[in-house]
Formats: sequence, structure tokens, C-alpha cells
Amino acid sequence: MKEAIRLTNKTAIALRRSAQRLRAMHFAAAVILSLALCALGVFLGFLWLPAVPITIAVIALMDCAIVVFSRSRYLSLLGQAICTEAAAREIRAGRSESRRREQAISDLMRAKADVQQTEPAQSRTEEQPRREETDEDAQETRAETDGAAAPHRRRRQSSLQLIRSEQAK
Repeated sequence: MKEAIRLTNKTAIALRRSAQRLRAMHFAAAVILSLALCALGVFLGFLWLPAVPITIAVIALMDCAIVVFSRSRYLSLLGQAICTEAAAREIRAGRSESRRREQAISDLMRAKADVQQTEPAQSRTEEQPRREETDEDAQETRAETDGAAAPHRRRRQSSLQLIRSEQAK
């Protein structure tokens, strides 16, 4: 289960490493304190025998408290790392979304400018009533005026007509 969460942000990776170092430091402190209290228990056991079980109980409680505190700090820092990664991804997604939006707006403006440029030329050449142009029609007109092949365009769908049983006969 090691490295189960994939972090790509440098800050998030640093927070996870810091959490791992903090957890290791707490465990090392628990081991050192346990050994020191064991030595104290042996010394007190020579003076007063009931001090040995009391010292062992204190060691167990102290180790439990250190482990619980260590685990809570580790999970807190890991949660911060995950939130940092999520925030970085959201910022990147927002930036790319705004870029896409800006690109779409600029494309739309260019298409409108192209349509406006082709409209006066068509009004001079056409005597019949104008029909509404779509972007595909404008592209086809530009391609024809440039002498290039017309781009692939999608055919318009005809309207769907429902036939009742009496009308089918």
C-alpha cells in the first residue's frame, strides 16, 4: 500500500515526505523512551519490586499515546498533501479551460470577420434573395473563391414526419 496516492505537485510530494519523516521520528522517539523507561524499571525493580509492572504499564501507555499522536500528525500532513495536489489540478484545469474558452472566442470572432468579408462580395454577385449562411456555407464559399477543394461538410437532416395508420394506407 506504499505510494498508493499518486502526487505530482512538488509541494504535495514534499508534504508527504515530511509526513513520513515525522512518523519515523515519532517511532524512533517511542523506541528510545521505551528503552530508557525499561532501564529505569530495572533499576527501580531492585529497590521496590512492584515498580516493574507499573513501569511496564507506563511504557505501554506512553507508546500508545506516541503512536496515536504520530498517526494523527501523519494523516493530517497526508491530507494537506492531497488537498494541495487537488488544488494544483483544479488550477491547471481552470487555466486550460480559460485557454480553451479564449481560443473558442477568437475562432468565433475570426469566423464572423470572414463571414462579414464574404457577405458584401456575395450581395454584389447574387440577384436572388439571400439565404441565411452557416459557418459551413461560409467555409465552402471561401474554399470555392480560393480555388481549393471544398471541405467535407455534413448534410442537413430532413425533418422527421410521423405517419399515422390511416395516412399509411
